[in-house]
Amino acid sequence: MDCRKKENQNEPMSEPVTRQERLSELMLQTTRMLNHSLGGRCSQGRVLRILNRHGSMTQQDLQNRLNIQPSSTSEILTKLENAGFITRKRDETDRRRFIIAITEAGRADVQEHWLARRRRQSVLYDVLDSEEQEEMIRLLEKLRASWEAIPIDRRIGCVFPCDANAGDREVGERCD
Repeated sequence: MDCRKKENQNEPMSEPVTRQERLSELMLQTTRMLNHSLGGRCSQGRVLRILNRHGSMTQQDLQNRLNIQPSSTSEILTKLENAGFITRKRDETDRRRFIIAITEAGRADVQEHWLARRRRQSVLYDVLDSEEQEEMIRLLEKLRASWEAIPIDRRIGCVFPCDANAGDREVGERCD
């Protein structure tokens, strides 16, 4: 499986030939549509959700939880700090470390995005009745469990980038 990005994300790399290729292509297309329609700011939103859920933590702990590079962490935190959604203070016991905390404005933003996301989700899935939604959940959970069980060395060059921190992600979220 080719894990590289295509130049035009809306066009298939080639016409699907097998059922598995058709499934993969449809999953890619629907994932892109889902990610787009549920609202951008994936990394920033993820940071706010983590801090809202787990409380203050060091920048290093947050970076480890996010599973991203230090420069990416700093960039995300700077944007959130400038927006007034987080505070970043030196650790009193170790001046080399920063403690990151969510502000009231950050908590309000998490709540606002959560409510908007719920409204968008109902629109996206209204085409399926409740039985179809349950069947889709069952099938996707089965696929996810199967794929997560594949040993890393057998994943044929494709890495699942957020295996260690999947619980902090939401549907449609990338791990960049």
